[in-house]
Amino acid sequence: MKHVFHLGRPIRVPDGTLVRSAFAGGRGEADLSIAVGEIEPHSVSKIHLHPLVAQVAWVLSGALTVRMRDASAREPYTLTLAVDESVVTAPRTFFQLVNDTGALCRVLYIVQPAFLFVVDSTGHVIYNDAVIFDEDWAALAAAGWPRPDPAPLRATRARLTAHSP
Repeated sequence: MKHVFHLGRPIRVPDGTLVRSAFAGGRGEADLSIAVGEIEPHSVSKIHLHPLVAQVAWVLSGALTVRMRDASAREPYTLTLAVDESVVTAPRTFFQLVNDTGALCRVLYIVQPAFLFVVDSTGHVIYNDAVIFDEDWAALAAAGWPRPDPAPLRATRARLTAHSP
């Protein structure tokens, strides 16, 4: 593939963080996506999970705390990352990004398969590979850690990507 990729403009995504897309592959290309996240000082994302994709979050600058709960954990756990450290979030893992410092945290996201985020011309989200929760950790635990059925999401994702170049 003979192409130089550049970071896109920052977009505030539904979890509350900023993301700048660099590469979104798909059919005929590497089926992964690369983006740079910007987690602002003293900020916390909403809790979310990716039902269908795995994500590597690699800290480029600043520091990041990631709170997660995967299927093997009874309780959420916390990982603290410094520059040049990363964490892998497997599909169906609850996670939250926390920057409790006074400096911007820049994170390289590598997602496989390629992350899909589709909005219409008015900015309304049509599809998001992330499921965002308004609840806190205690409320999610009390609700039994609700996870969406991946089958309808997989079908919608397939329909949306069937006609992409």
